[in-house]
Amino acid sequence: MSKVSNELSSELVKQLQGQTVVFVNVVEPESKQVYTSALSWVYAIDAKTIRFAVDTKSEMVNILEKDPQISFSFIGNESAYAVSGKATVKVRKTDNLTLKMALLEVEVQEVRDIMFYGGKIVQEPTFVKTYNADLVVKLDNEMKEALYAL
Repeated sequence: MSKVSNELSSELVKQLQGQTVVFVNVVEPESKQVYTSALSWVYAIDAKTIRFAVDTKSEMVNILEKDPQISFSFIGNESAYAVSGKATVKVRKTDNLTLKMALLEVEVQEVRDIMFYGGKIVQEPTFVKTYNADLVVKLDNEMKEALYAL
């Protein structure tokens, strides 16, 4: 059964610390097409604030500047969740980071447990970043620091 809240639980704040695969959905205002992307640099700063980084050239940035409604979906805490809110582009293009990224902040408006009745996730998805291991650490640290510093 779906549970609804207007903020993230402490468990979900811990879950969203840059190492969870998060699917982000926005709707392009003119075409009404859904634009979806999978991200990992998604951080819950607190129960009402999520920050994330995307390539500054991403169409998602342009879409959110026109229509700030956003939805995140992810698996964690033995269930599946959908989080919706309003996004603000805080930094259009970083200058002092290795990658030129847009940094965005989302005001959480609704959190839903969307797992079907009687279901429970028994193994969370895992992923690896396939580029140079030292670069993974460097980029992960840069993004986390930049997003927390906003």
